[in-house]
Amino acid sequence: MPTLDLKQITKTHILQLDQSDCGPSCLLSIIKLYNGNSSLEKIRELSGTTKQGTTMLGLFQAANKLGFNAEGCEADINSLIEHNKPVILHLLIENQLEHYVVCYWYSKKDGFLIGDSAVGIYNLSIEQLENFWISKTCLTLEPNDTFITQKKQQSDQKKWFLNLLKEDYKLIWISVLLGVFVAGLGLAMALFSQKLVDDILPSNNIKKLISGIILLAILLSARVGISTLRQYFLLKQSKDFNNRINNSFFKELLQLPKSFFDNRKTGELVSRLNDTQRIQNVIKLLTSTLIIDILVSVISTVFLFLYSWKLGLICILSIPVYFFIIYRNNKKILGSQKKVMQSSATSESNFINTIQGISTVKTDNKQSIFNQLNRQIFTHYQDQIFNLGKINISLSWQSGLANVIFIIGILIYTSIQVFNNEIKIGELMAILGISGSLLPSIANLALISIPINEAKVAFNRMYEFSSIEKENEDGLEIFEIESISIQNLSFRFAGRSELFHSIDIEISKRKLTAIVGESGNGKSTLGQILQRFYDYENGNIIVNNQYNLREIKLESYRNLLGVIPQEITIFNGTVIDNILLGTENTPENILNFIHEYGFEFYINQLPQGLMTIVGEEGINLSGGQKQIIALARALYKKPQFLIMDEATSAMDRNTENFTMQLLQKVKSDCAVLFISHRLNKLKNIADTIYILENKTISKFGNHEELVKSNNFYSEYWKEY
Repeated sequence: MPTLDLKQITKTHILQLDQSDCGPSCLLSIIKLYNGNSSLEKIRELSGTTKQGTTMLGLFQAANKLGFNAEGCEADINSLIEHNKPVILHLLIENQLEHYVVCYWYSKKDGFLIGDSAVGIYNLSIEQLENFWISKTCLTLEPNDTFITQKKQQSDQKKWFLNLLKEDYKLIWISVLLGVFVAGLGLAMALFSQKLVDDILPSNNIKKLISGIILLAILLSARVGISTLRQYFLLKQSKDFNNRINNSFFKELLQLPKSFFDNRKTGELVSRLNDTQRIQNVIKLLTSTLIIDILVSVISTVFLFLYSWKLGLICILSIPVYFFIIYRNNKKILGSQKKVMQSSATSESNFINTIQGISTVKTDNKQSIFNQLNRQIFTHYQDQIFNLGKINISLSWQSGLANVIFIIGILIYTSIQVFNNEIKIGELMAILGISGSLLPSIANLALISIPINEAKVAFNRMYEFSSIEKENEDGLEIFEIESISIQNLSFRFAGRSELFHSIDIEISKRKLTAIVGESGNGKSTLGQILQRFYDYENGNIIVNNQYNLREIKLESYRNLLGVIPQEITIFNGTVIDNILLGTENTPENILNFIHEYGFEFYINQLPQGLMTIVGEEGINLSGGQKQIIALARALYKKPQFLIMDEATSAMDRNTENFTMQLLQKVKSDCAVLFISHRLNKLKNIADTIYILENKTISKFGNHEELVKSNNFYSEYWKEY
């Protein structure tokens, strides 16, 4: 279990954030205090934080999911003194706004040590805290065995990355070995220049000249050949690694719970996928340029020491200068790179969202508004790139100036040695040639921190998603669904009040069960709980009077499930592609299915029938046509349990009548749950109707039973 050292408390544990983030920032500061690591974004998501902030309940839920034994309680000052461990206090400030602070500890000398996201760290006396802490509510936090320390997270990150890279070890080592030869052969020209000037030319020996030139040609040709071969291995490694990390990340992304995607913008997810390229670029840099720069630096320094220990010393003294120039700006570089990535995701997300809503933009003549919004967001993105570029320019001229100073210094020193006949002209040329390759290599080694930092930010962004808990896919396998019993069910979104409670519903095969109620009261959410998109807070869902829904293998359950959601997803491709969703079958079987369920009339209305191109997001289809395709998609699975959520809302009267008749046919083989606020069709098809109002099931029965009492359903029929 992580330990706490109160002496480590500094201003770094408190984040200066806006009012809505005071709760999440308090929790984040305690996580850091226990040497843990998380992101504000993750805490906001887990606590259900909105622009209005979060609740104590939201912080309680987030803390428990992040490895704390959290407990919300009412206490007094004496209890706080006795506890004497970090707690989150709920305060009321001006205008009765909710505010949260961290109370780290109490000492008789200084009073209570308080961490406040709006102010910083300060001390309060008992009397002062009494005046502020009016609510007397707090959240105690004790890390448990599931709490992940920063050290453990870094270890897990390393394992995750090395696991992705392990298949490339052979190619990387081959590239490194070839790099050794490239670096060694790169000095051949400098050494030949010395021999040419000091030995071959003064001797007037043509044979020696020709032999030297031939040898140099062989060495340089070998260097070209080895470099080419090395580039091929690096290219292959790059391709394999990119495929592997992209596939791994995308696979893990698809295994995340649906709630994860509810609060994420498309552009943000796309930008995380693009981060894979940044990581590979650095791997390529480390296995190519870095290796050569290290070898050139080592070999060149050795040669310079052989020529003169003073020259070697000059070069060694240059190394700290370059690294000082880089690392004094390291924090600024890292912060700027992170801002570039964040603003890039925002810009990409805004572009995607605008194009997706282009119909609304045009209908309301808001092109200029959205153009202005895009200009602001993209300009901010370019400003971040510009700021990072300015830092790089600053580093470039500083390291370049240092390079010039050292080269001029070496030139002056060696020229004086030539004048004093201490070295020959050829040696001077060799020294300048070696120095000319050495100093840039040292600068490159110092500058390598910039792309490494960028890759580190990209890697952390990717790992943040990859480390999120996946859907639990383990469990018992079932092959049929006879009944589903919802018992005393309650649910709430993170940090919010209960959406519904005490829900009891019986769903069984050969019956159509309907749930009705006003919009926004939780009908669709209940449907998504039955799809295992969300987990419920209390109660049980029992399948076949035997299995708890949570205990059933996820793949097994969803294979028996057919769903027509409120918002139909249509993928770019043909109609048949959108019905099969990758399932392989023969044309005969597909046509038999279309004929058996009566979809021929609707398919034949399309320009090319089943082969009609639907366009991106089904742009070529009407709303009713999309719902027909979704119905065909759901029934093609031969489901044991069919969930229909406002599944006929876009259909015309004839298509809706066809759907209702089809439901009467298929319910003999499956249980049907029909969710709707349109009630006129339920009279003749629903076996049992449940009314969801006032956060619970108020009434249930068939049509005749419900119209006899006062309820949402009977009021509709009175007006109808």
